[in-house]
Amino acid sequence: NYQNLYNPTTPFMHPRTMDGEWLKDFDPHKPDGWNEGNGWHYLWWVPHDPMGLAKLMGGRNTFIKRLNEQFEIAAEKDFIAPHAKHQENVIEYGNQPCTHFAHLFNYVGAPWLAQKWVREVMKAAKSDITPHGGYGGDEDQGMMGSLNALMAIGLFAMRGGCEADPIYDITSPIFDQITIHITPHATFTIETQNNIPENIYIQSATLNGKTHDRAWFRHSDLIHGGKLTLILGPEPNMEWGVKELPPSMTPSDEA
Repeated sequence: NYQNLYNPTTPFMHPRTMDGEWLKDFDPHKPDGWNEGNGWHYLWWVPHDPMGLAKLMGGRNTFIKRLNEQFEIAAEKDFIAPHAKHQENVIEYGNQPCTHFAHLFNYVGAPWLAQKWVREVMKAAKSDITPHGGYGGDEDQGMMGSLNALMAIGLFAMRGGCEADPIYDITSPIFDQITIHITPHATFTIETQNNIPENIYIQSATLNGKTHDRAWFRHSDLIHGGKLTLILGPEPNMEWGVKELPPSMTPSDEA
């Protein structure tokens, strides 16, 4: 149904009136027609079908270019907006509708940009531990804290686990080693090599000792325990994570 709201003329998700007409005087910066957001935010609210959205936009290259430019604009305000004024930045990492944005790059074949922007968002909006800082944005029942934890360990679930065998998206952790205790007898370990502040890009990976060329894995790969090893470096490896993209409702070869 999201396809019925995409207006190629604007080109944004564009609210409609009750009779199906496009909302007049549409401005993507305004909250008209949206909940706690604006047209910039809800353009990307298609977590089940990023590839289908790319197809509507004219292809993956257009998708990547638009989203990357949006991050560059949002960086000027640290990716957040004043409390309860969510529409005042083109990306609002202080509120739920935008928190998956950086990971969308994994789904359209540019995982190095997911790695870059996750680190940038963490640094700008999530890393001030002084009494004058804290998490930027609206901390709803631990939402910002849990998001920051996921970013820090380099995992994310685009669709919140709403699948028979959920997918975890991979970005570069800030830690040398993370141990996830699954059961008293099973752990899943994420290990990084060459992990220094400037090495934010994944060069290669192994999962349970085997070469892993995908920027994602499934819950079934994690639940019984295992080990993910990530080799990091200062420059993006544009060959890693691009051959088999995370699933979308629309097949990747259509966009």
